[in-house]
Amino acid sequence: MKTIPLLCLLWFSAGLAVSAETTIIGTTEPQKKTELSFPEYGVIREILVKEGESVKKDQVLARLDCRVLESQLQIAKMKAESTAAIQSARATLEMRSHRYEELQKLALSQKTNDDEVARAKADFEIAQADLQLANEAAQEHALEALQIDAQIEQRTLRSPFDGMVARIVPSVGTTVTPQSAALVTVVKLDHLDLVAHVDHRRIDALKEGQEVTVEAVDRPVTGTGTIEFISPVV
Repeated sequence: MKTIPLLCLLWFSAGLAVSAETTIIGTTEPQKKTELSFPEYGVIREILVKEGESVKKDQVLARLDCRVLESQLQIAKMKAESTAAIQSARATLEMRSHRYEELQKLALSQKTNDDEVARAKADFEIAQADLQLANEAAQEHALEALQIDAQIEQRTLRSPFDGMVARIVPSVGTTVTPQSAALVTVVKLDHLDLVAHVDHRRIDALKEGQEVTVEAVDRPVTGTGTIEFISPVV
């Protein structure tokens, strides 16, 4: 009999009399288990895993239909990465800045009037504002792209840890809501709990932290385990 990393979780009820020296028989449960669902309303577009399949942390398990959002994301990225408006505004600013400087020099020798200089100054300041607006628009489109990307991520189910897909409830085309029951269940099987029902009359023979011999009835597992918890509820 080999030693295995089992934790023994004991619940007490009448029916099975054991002592500390007796093999404790029970069923195994994954110590880590998570039930996943989408936080958004939508239609399931694809399910990328099957029941019993091993998965890695952050691996995509399923996605909702995000084609509209994906199109919006492409447009927002295109606008954010476009430099045409900024280049045009910068060129206009340079031209008006040069004209304003030239008129200021001419004004010193009284070869132009104050109104013309004032108009050139106003045009220069407008060009400055236009360049700032073009830069702000690009930043706004970049933020919009990030927001849409986050919305797409909310419509993507990922595994929170390395484990195995234990259950998949829906199918492609199913409409889901935030109130829907768990869609995908992922468990971690490298560390198991053994849940055993032990006669309450033998409670004095067992204590938390005690090593005992264990055997699972739901899988071919035997070995030694440590009592992690004894339920006070019969």
